[in-house]
Amino acid sequence: MKKRTIELDEGQIAIIWSLEDVLMECDWLTDEQGLDILHDLEHSHDATIGINWEVIRDSAETKYPEPENEDE
Repeated sequence: MKKRTIELDEGQIAIIWSLEDVLMECDWLTDEQGLDILHDLEHSHDATIGINWEVIRDSAETKYPEPENEDE
């Protein structure tokens, strides 16, 4: 993955979410699906809630439901 430097002005912060984060929370997703979820989060998240683990999981489960465990 390409390394990038983010330069911020004083008085600014940036929170970074990665494909690795999405796949850690939603291990049933493929890399392509995880990137799709990141794209959706970037472009349509609720700014009053932000992005957090619950938002990531809910977004993934809505678009790509977790397969049911056949062992149960």
